Amino acid sequence: MALAVDTPLRAAAPTTRPAVPRTRRRLGIAAVIASASAMGLAGVFGRLASPPGAVVGEALTLGRMAVGAGGMVVVLAAGRRLSVLRRTRVSWAVVLGGVFLGLSLATYLSATVLTVLSRAVALHYLGPVVATVLARLLLKERARGIELLTLGISFAGMALATGLVDSAPAVPTDEQLLGDVLAAVSGLLYGAALLCYRYRADMPSDVRNFWNFTFGALGAAGMVAVTRPDMSGMTAENWLWAALFFVVCGFLALGLLVVAGMHLRSVELSAMSYWEVVVAMLLGAAVYGEAVSPLAAVGALLIVAAMAAALGRRRLAGTGAAPSGARDDRAAEVEPA
Repeated sequence: MALAVDTPLRAAAPTTRPAVPRTRRRLGIAAVIASASAMGLAGVFGRLASPPGAVVGEALTLGRMAVGAGGMVVVLAAGRRLSVLRRTRVSWAVVLGGVFLGLSLATYLSATVLTVLSRAVALHYLGPVVATVLARLLLKERARGIELLTLGISFAGMALATGLVDSAPAVPTDEQLLGDVLAAVSGLLYGAALLCYRYRADMPSDVRNFWNFTFGALGAAGMVAVTRPDMSGMTAENWLWAALFFVVCGFLALGLLVVAGMHLRSVELSAMSYWEVVVAMLLGAAVYGEAVSPLAAVGALLIVAAMAAALGRRRLAGTGAAPSGARDDRAAEVEPA
């Protein structure tokens, strides 16, 4: 398997045709909202798929990524694009993006059963902030004031919505401390994965998705080999919910996340990804009767307000600059048939 040169998704030179960039940005916005909505179902499906008292997050993540890879093979075959998959070179950013995402999701699911859920969510969602900082340092992406403001509002809303602010402080047990460490690691890995999506603009999104799922499955498989989760308690009902988890929270949610990452700047992707927190909170209240405190409600409203601000942002007329995710279909990145 040949490795291509990693090409960052930098902003293209100005052009007089701004319509295409706006179209790509709209695609990215639709993809990240749909992805975050589907990801918000992960908590419900994950609980229903897990036997009582069992910790099977790594195994569920492996299935999630494997089903995603299989689904992309079907999509590529249906579109008669398997030859494109064979001819497109893979780069280290593609490999690491998948591995980082697989490890991030596995460590996050494990953290949710070891520590307080609000703290696990908050530490995991350090990822978008990490991605924004890394994009500034490594890709020289400059974030505008309104973009940093929306990201800050989204992060503050997340802290309120997850109950991190109004929760009573307590000394963590050894188990909770391990969960906190795993959640923090998941956040760092998630940020690294989001950064990797900013590279290789030449690679078609369906091909990128296949490799993202494949290498994500390999990363999760490594964790399964180490932790050896006990799956003996899985019932037919657990497997049914697991199948829904694999398709909705894997194939659909993560596939759309890659599409969004290829068409949005890191700070835009980060600000809107917090919609998942709102979806998860509303589902928790609707399905499990979990109480929504006034501060949590304010946090959800802050996230929605930040999304509205990001959606309402428009490029200055006449610039026509392509977004950071604009495609660069250079033949040098694809091997001849």
